[in-house]
Amino acid sequence: MAAMNSWLISCIVLVHSAYLGSCESDTEIADGAQPELFIFHELCALKKDVGPCKTLKERFYFEIDTGRCESFEFGGCRGNANNFETLEACEGMCLVSADKSPCHLDEAPGPCRGLVTRYFFDSQSQECKHFYYGGCFGNANNFKSMKACQARCQNPDFSPPEFCLSTIDKGTTCDREERRTERRYVYNPKTKRCHWLRNRGCGGSKNNFVFKRHCMKICMKPNPTHKRNTIRIKKNTNILFQTV
Repeated sequence: MAAMNSWLISCIVLVHSAYLGSCESDTEIADGAQPELFIFHELCALKKDVGPCKTLKERFYFEIDTGRCESFEFGGCRGNANNFETLEACEGMCLVSADKSPCHLDEAPGPCRGLVTRYFFDSQSQECKHFYYGGCFGNANNFKSMKACQARCQNPDFSPPEFCLSTIDKGTTCDREERRTERRYVYNPKTKRCHWLRNRGCGGSKNNFVFKRHCMKICMKPNPTHKRNTIRIKKNTNILFQTV
């Protein structure tokens, strides 16, 4: 009985059945299918943060408990990355769906401390690799078997996400209080390169990146001959995640 209780506690702590399905150790997903992850990107696990300012703006965040994007009143400054101007932007970043490829996402062990064997697609080397998943949160680039990862991601014919092919949109001018322009990067399907432009501050399309490296990583075909040094940074333990 003691051994059974120990196994059950370990299963609950490490696996978080709300995210990974059954606690039966022999359960496997079908070949080529994604694991039953609750969120597409790990930033969607961050707690709602209204920030310290008092300018109330309607924003959207992903709520772990309901599995949906919900509205909230944002104070106007600080906060965290689980904060979107539109419902569509929130759902695009956070909801898992069969037509959204997770293969460009980084390895994400998550904040928990389990040692669950999983596989992810490394967009730099264009290979599926083993990693240890902590047992909660993380992102959708997370597969229970090497075969499932390869079936989903290891395609020699690179095709960028659909939003990379959308029309370049500089956005619209914000209201007088927020009037500003920002330097952003967009993918140009004709040149197959990422270029900068001046965003008018509001609106625009998803083909819009704060950093050039993010545009290149998501929209451009990786160059396997280009290798870079990897620096691992210890995660900030002060970041607050939502509880399960």
